[in-house]
Amino acid sequence: MADLLTVLSEISSIAIVAGVLLVILQLQQNAKETRTTAAFALLEKLTDESYARRRKNMHDRIKKYSAKKWKGFDDAYQDWESRNFAYLYELIGQLVKQRIIDLNTVTKALKYLVVADWEAFSPLANYLMER
Repeated sequence: MADLLTVLSEISSIAIVAGVLLVILQLQQNAKETRTTAAFALLEKLTDESYARRRKNMHDRIKKYSAKKWKGFDDAYQDWESRNFAYLYELIGQLVKQRIIDLNTVTKALKYLVVADWEAFSPLANYLMER
């Protein structure tokens, strides 16, 4: 009887260890699926026709209103839309920081866009910090 209890105890321990390993594997798989879903959502956002339109609008509005010393810009639709567009890059940065999306993948996918857009956005960012 003691031998049976020893064998059952060993089998129970092995089953617990195997269960923990399966849970870890499942969590890793779920994390991969989450990253894949986030990457596809980002890709969909960046290839949507509204992205190009919003990007162009942001560049044009910042040129226009910075030349006018931001007169008529504060809290107007153009202000909100420009900040909303820039917020997309903030979200991408947050996804990279949280390791939901790989930095190398984002860098290869966006290439020069982030640099060009943040350079264009710089006058507004400076203005908003002063404001």
